[in-house]
Amino acid sequence: MTYNTSFADNLQRNHDRHAQGLQALFAAGGAIESRRITVRHRDGHEFLADWAISIASRADGDRAIAIARPSAQAGESASPADAGEVRYHEILDQIEDACAVVDLKGRYRFVNHAFCRLFGRSREALIGTSFSENSRSDDRIAKLRGVYTQVYQTGTPVKAFEYQLTVNGVEKSLDQSVSVDRDANGQPVGFLTIIRDTTERARAQHELARAKEAAEEATRAKSDFLANMSHEIRTPMNGIIGMTLLALDTELTPYQADCLTTVRTSAESLLTLLNDILDFSKIESRMLKMEAVAFSLRDAVADTLKPFEVHAHQKGLELRHDIDPDVPAVIIGDPVRVRQIMNNLIGNAIKFTERGQVKVSVCQERRRDGRVVLHFAIADTGIGISADHQAAIFEAFRQADGSTTRRFGGTGLGLAISTSLVHMMGGRIWVESEPDAGSTFHFTAAFDLVEGTAAAPPKAAATAVPPARLIKVLVAEDTVINQRVVMRMLTKHGHTVTVVADGREALDAIEREAYDLVLMDVQMPVMGGFEATAAIRAREQQTGGHLRIVAMTAHAMNGDRERCLAAGMDGYLSKPLDPQLLYAIAEEG
Repeated sequence: MTYNTSFADNLQRNHDRHAQGLQALFAAGGAIESRRITVRHRDGHEFLADWAISIASRADGDRAIAIARPSAQAGESASPADAGEVRYHEILDQIEDACAVVDLKGRYRFVNHAFCRLFGRSREALIGTSFSENSRSDDRIAKLRGVYTQVYQTGTPVKAFEYQLTVNGVEKSLDQSVSVDRDANGQPVGFLTIIRDTTERARAQHELARAKEAAEEATRAKSDFLANMSHEIRTPMNGIIGMTLLALDTELTPYQADCLTTVRTSAESLLTLLNDILDFSKIESRMLKMEAVAFSLRDAVADTLKPFEVHAHQKGLELRHDIDPDVPAVIIGDPVRVRQIMNNLIGNAIKFTERGQVKVSVCQERRRDGRVVLHFAIADTGIGISADHQAAIFEAFRQADGSTTRRFGGTGLGLAISTSLVHMMGGRIWVESEPDAGSTFHFTAAFDLVEGTAAAPPKAAATAVPPARLIKVLVAEDTVINQRVVMRMLTKHGHTVTVVADGREALDAIEREAYDLVLMDVQMPVMGGFEATAAIRAREQQTGGHLRIVAMTAHAMNGDRERCLAAGMDGYLSKPLDPQLLYAIAEEG
């Protein structure tokens, strides 16, 4: 037990008997809520003083807390209320936040140590003054006066009132709470206020906001860069793939056909790489959205397997699929993303399997409350994956074989993208594998159920394909190669095609001649596709009618389709063009 010896010495000089009693208190530990003693002033006269003393235990040792004040009248004993107030003030002095007791005129009746530290003034200098005397900001005084008035009128405390204040030349952020102080009869006698210095927190929040803004700006810049790169790459890719398809549809020698087929395969591989990078960027920036449409899972599996049949046959592999009967015929989800995951896993299975089979299985894991969780498994008899590489393959840009002599190509993005897509569909993905014993990739996904569709939807009756509806098409495209690709694809099917190089020329062409369809590029010199479409729609407001306009653009980022439709276009085609989609759009009514 330690105590302030100078304090004891001072008491002993005043009155030895009291000093001995207080020293006994320190030795025993405890508190005197109120005690009246005779003390001697430094000028020599004696007077009565009320003392309140307690022992506070702290991490650095016990210490005494004492408050003394002259007695109001000689011979009068200290009241319980006075003793309670002393103890109350004593407690406030231990609080780290700034605390003050304010009278109804706004003057400080009591301030604790933290309040003195916050404003850099002593307790003696603050007692009896008001906030307005300690602040030079009239607007802040008015705001605080309004808070105090509100608390007094309503009796309801105001918590966490935030404002800034300059203290000793330093701008501080403060968080203040105010409540009414009442006497024993419940009548307002002032206010209790607690002030917390939130300067460091505000500074941290400001820095965090700046960092967030910088990160968002970097994300926007990256997205803009990827969008521009996508557009610039897709434009020549449309020419490469389009011209290759047109050439493959002519009389060729076996050698020429083989060369052009290789060009087409390489170009489509490059396009797949581009799509993977774009998808990974969308997922990373949380811009990828999931659709919720009704679709047949059996059809989705069959459509996914169909492109792999030739490759599997060339390698001598058996490609099988098995869907349990209890799997719902129709589910609600994103069929494009489901096919994308299966496409990646099936493609990897065929790539890493030299003999044997690849099998796709789907079963129902659980069904409840209008939701179903399906379990997909893609099993192969390929080279397998060692245990120490199984976790790494699901990370971006990682592969089981990362050596410079690896046999199989790829970016290492496919499984990372699939993992993110599976998580977005409320599922998980994992692998079971052993080297030279094949691999089985599993993933689960949750879907909504469609009421009343327990049975498979009936197949549409086969009908004869009607002859192509020949139409007049206006193509607004500034790249010469793309002009040639679209024109040859359409004229090959018997359609009449007019080509212009920008939106202004498209408007002039429509003035001169009627067209059934406009294929409108978005990014063109002089006038872009959006502006041209807006001008056409504005003209139709006066003349009536509706000209079909379909975007034909290399913009393939998330939201590009929606922007085209919002601009007044009727459809959307992304480059490189899919000939079958192009023909379907040209021939629809």
